[in-house]
Amino acid sequence: MLINLEDIKEFYTWSQKQAKASFILAVIMCISGFGLMIVAILIPIVFRLSFQMSIIPAIGGVITELIAGTALVVYRNSLSQLNHYHKALHEDERFLSSVTLLGKFSSVEAQDDMLREIIRSEIQMNLAELQENENREAGNSK
Repeated sequence: MLINLEDIKEFYTWSQKQAKASFILAVIMCISGFGLMIVAILIPIVFRLSFQMSIIPAIGGVITELIAGTALVVYRNSLSQLNHYHKALHEDERFLSSVTLLGKFSSVEAQDDMLREIIRSEIQMNLAELQENENREAGNSK
């Protein structure tokens, strides 16, 4: 269980880096695309050229904005994964802390009772999460 917890922490760190990189890429691409579109508008005005000269920078700006939109979708999905793994880390930490505290009880009976309660709590939480996921999927399919 501790090995799994370490793996989840490592994946969480990797997902966090990926989310930051996706966001930075999206911001840079948005600024670049906007800049290309401004250049496409200013070229005919400043240099007194025909508007046909600004078609290529305008198309470049639109393509750059599309790439930025894709990067934002990747960022949103990365955040979703981060939230999922953060929740898993929190649940694992809570469970391990509960199990560790079992050793503090003075009698074996009290330890057994508390272990049953921990297991019951975990099962209830898992059932509640399954129900929540089913409700969310039913809401998304409508």
